[in-house]
Amino acid sequence: MKRALPAFKHFLSLPRFFIASSKLFLLSALAGILGSILCLTPLGLYLEEEFGLAWLFAARGAIAPPEDVVIISADITSAEILHLPDDPKNWPREYYARLINQLNLQQPSIIALNIVFNENRGEQGDRQLAEAIAQNHNVILSNYLKHKIIPMSGSADAVSFESVIESIDTITSAALGTAPFLIPKTSSTVKQFWMNKTSAGDLRTFPDLVFQCHIFKAAYPEIITLLQSVNPTLAAKLPDSFTELASEHGVIETIERIHSAFTKLNSVEGKLEQLIAAAQFPAKQQHLLGSWLKVMDGQKSLYLNHYGNIGAIKTIPFYQAFEHLPPETLRGKVVMVGLSENIEPEKNLGFYTFFSDANGQTSSPIEIAATAVANLIDNTWLKPLDVAQQLLMLLAWGILLTAVCLACPFRPAMVLVMLLSGAYVYSAYYGFTTAQIWLPLIIPIGMQMPMIVTAAAIMHFRQTHQAKFKMQLVLRHLLPKEIVDNIPNQPENRVMATSGKLMQGVCMATDINDYTKLSETTPPSILIELMNAYYSAIFPLVNDHGGYITDLAGDGMYAVWLNPENRKQMHINACQAALAIKSTIQHFNQTQHLPLITRFGLACGEISIGHTGAPGRYVYRAIGDPVNTASRIEGLNKYLGTQILVTAEVVDDLTGFFLRDLGLFKLKGKAKSVHVFELMMTMGQANARAHALASAFANALMCFQAKQWATALATFIAISKDFPEDGPTLFFIRHLQSLTALPETAPHETPALIDISPITF
Repeated sequence: MKRALPAFKHFLSLPRFFIASSKLFLLSALAGILGSILCLTPLGLYLEEEFGLAWLFAARGAIAPPEDVVIISADITSAEILHLPDDPKNWPREYYARLINQLNLQQPSIIALNIVFNENRGEQGDRQLAEAIAQNHNVILSNYLKHKIIPMSGSADAVSFESVIESIDTITSAALGTAPFLIPKTSSTVKQFWMNKTSAGDLRTFPDLVFQCHIFKAAYPEIITLLQSVNPTLAAKLPDSFTELASEHGVIETIERIHSAFTKLNSVEGKLEQLIAAAQFPAKQQHLLGSWLKVMDGQKSLYLNHYGNIGAIKTIPFYQAFEHLPPETLRGKVVMVGLSENIEPEKNLGFYTFFSDANGQTSSPIEIAATAVANLIDNTWLKPLDVAQQLLMLLAWGILLTAVCLACPFRPAMVLVMLLSGAYVYSAYYGFTTAQIWLPLIIPIGMQMPMIVTAAAIMHFRQTHQAKFKMQLVLRHLLPKEIVDNIPNQPENRVMATSGKLMQGVCMATDINDYTKLSETTPPSILIELMNAYYSAIFPLVNDHGGYITDLAGDGMYAVWLNPENRKQMHINACQAALAIKSTIQHFNQTQHLPLITRFGLACGEISIGHTGAPGRYVYRAIGDPVNTASRIEGLNKYLGTQILVTAEVVDDLTGFFLRDLGLFKLKGKAKSVHVFELMMTMGQANARAHALASAFANALMCFQAKQWATALATFIAISKDFPEDGPTLFFIRHLQSLTALPETAPHETPALIDISPITF
């Protein structure tokens, strides 16, 4: 049961913890929500594409591209060597025909020309090029989309549409297929490529068509085998080889029909993937079909996974391929033919990529197309998270960082946040380099994390400030305000300095009459409640009069006034405080069934104020002879029947207070006598009776100090008849009556004093 109690208390404290942390939770949750929403906006996409993706490419660096794609570049060097025009579109068609024939000697998989032959350049040349294209049924040509806007007559509106510009019919009809090569417009670098163009009738684009034809040519028997399980009727209608398909059927239409059949099957999650895995095809075909499967989801565009800067993909100049190539250079590969970026630099045909930043070089369109085809073949295009996944991930990330900031102290929380952020960045880098998974970086690391850290820092600062303020409030009840305020400015080894500070001051000592008897007869719970109320009444009066309470000892209190620059005011403040406390206690006692009669002693002199003690227990108190003297004359009150006694030095040269000189006393433990006065009231409060008492007492004391014992005794007895309750008068009567001999002495001798030590009455 005892073990369970702390856990239960901790459980009860949880609501307060969460309430106290609610602002941080709300701010951090807001960061998570804003991050999640930002990922849906064009701004969020822009930040991730321009900065997050750029960092991932820079961190990863260049990588080796797949060997399945080779570029034949129509570059400026080839134009010079072959004595051809600068613009490859103006090169004789015979050169392209000879190039295709030379390439086919290497038995490539697909030859893809990113050149549009849309003008007649002579019947013989056009025929030779068409014959070369048709010979092996493996050439794909690009076309382009021309955007047109036709204004409507009599209206401000206009009709816009896109038309396909093909090569001339002779050449187009000889090709395996044609498709446009389109790149989405971006702000700086080329990042995506279209897979199909919806605005032009869902056309397959150049990279996609090249990839599809390469898959069918390289894995046609395997595709037919799969088709027999999916659509036997369609499989039975198709020839046994891709060559027959290309020569007897429309390849593009057949690809669409087969693709449609497999897409329906692929809607059953994992079904087609299971068929491919169960068929146990050769490794190369298995890999190609796996890549083919990944693009069946009908995505409109994909993100390019650039392999590096210019020349990352193997590039052969046109003139070398035109003459001869080493054997097996192109066997089974996709050959991409197109213009180099340096062929006509004034036309700005090149594209900037993430790898262009270092030297400003651009990549040619054929390099971008080849990169897209290589990505498709190798299944290495970049795969960003879909919208739902990003929303959940960013929301979870915000919640995780918030939970860390709530559960841990500030500094450990910041360390954990930095470690988690580092782990996230590494995970993004690892996923990017190994699986081409693109995780957002700018939003979670550049925005969410700083927002949450800032919120946590602000809350920590506020909590620290509040804690510091509370500590100062507590310390100000224990230490002087100036000491508390100066603590932050002190060196660490001086915060609890024990040497003390010497200065002139006034010390007040108080005590409650008959407190011992009161504590014996009063239950502790009632007594402590009474004392707390008592101290609550008198402490503010000390503070209000510029004093500072240095110590409590049961029912006793010690306070000091320190103001070396204005000693007189310091003495006045101490006396006023004593009178104010006396008056307050009189009112206080009227509300209590246990009256507390308080006695005061005030003394002044040099005081050492500072911390006293040893590590583990320090107290801030005043030490010095005035402290001891104040305590002794406070005790003298019980002999004299007075309430406030002060030394002569305290009231020297003070006006405005009604005082009574009580003479010289030798107090316990003191070698020197102390001249004591009774602080009775302010001058404004003194009436005629008070003045009469003071005058008569002064005459009697004069006789006593002159050692005229009999005269003094008779005078004190006479006073007691008019003031029977006056304590000092009764004290002197008892003291004089206790003396066995009362010899008269000469007036010029030293004044008589009273030694308290032997007094027992």
